[in-house]
Amino acid sequence: MKHLNKLILGFIAIAALTACQSNDPSNDFANKLADKFIDAVNNSKYDEAFTMVEPEFFGVRAKDQWIEYYDAVKKEMGPIISIKLSRSLTDNRLSGRFYMYQYSIKHENGFTKEMVTMIKKINNNDPLKIAGHKIDSSKLLKINERY
Repeated sequence: MKHLNKLILGFIAIAALTACQSNDPSNDFANKLADKFIDAVNNSKYDEAFTMVEPEFFGVRAKDQWIEYYDAVKKEMGPIISIKLSRSLTDNRLSGRFYMYQYSIKHENGFTKEMVTMIKKINNNDPLKIAGHKIDSSKLLKINERY
């Protein structure tokens, strides 16, 4: 199941990266939500971060596993020196609007790329929430395999 989730996230990432970028001002909320989530996670404010996620977010990892994973990443990569939004994409689909924000983060021990994804479903008045979060770095291969 864990590998299936990684495969699905990979397909979502590829689709997002090939989508057209949108400059629609209504995307501001999604951008601010992604920024707040990244800030909360990287400052170990997990309870705050988890209020911003879809219930399905915990289908990839349980809440305790996410915390353990984030702490393992921080231990390996060291303190954050800078965070930069490196890419943002919005893609209108049949099921709704897909958002992807990619951050380049410089740590004391190297760099990570963090991708935050959201989907605003058509005919759904629920507030926009974080659907996925992925952290990549060559230094995290063992950690990402473990989780």
